Amino acid sequence: MAAEAIITASHAPAAALDPRAEALFLEHQHEIYCRTDRVFGHLMWIQWLAGIAFALIVAPRTWMGSTSQVHLHVWAAVLLGGAISLPPAVLAFLRPGKTSTRYVIASAQMMMSALLIHVTGGRIALSCLRFPRLPRVLP
Repeated sequence: MAAEAIITASHAPAAALDPRAEALFLEHQHEIYCRTDRVFGHLMWIQWLAGIAFALIVAPRTWMGSTSQVHLHVWAAVLLGGAISLPPAVLAFLRPGKTSTRYVIASAQMMMSALLIHVTGGRIALSCLRFPRLPRVLP
């Protein structure tokens, strides 16, 4: 009998729900979105530093005869990685919980995956863990 009440309550129309319960749910959901955005804000600068570290480990220098210079992958990790990581990191702390912030973070995560594949010389297995699992981020 109690199971039927739970099933009936979970399938009740939205208008029949208690307005206070709905407000509490929406408030809690917003808090979760804000916290998740801030975590990804920190993750953006950490993965930027990790991309630089990978570039320095994989190919720190390029040689042309007897002269060497910093490899293009290092510059890509520093400059392009910074350009990819900065906007979502800033938005994560200035506008946490906004849908547009989640769009920017998800897009930046995908771009950082592409950069990581490029920096590591096409080792795609390293980027398999990189795509965030945020529900309803992209339609």
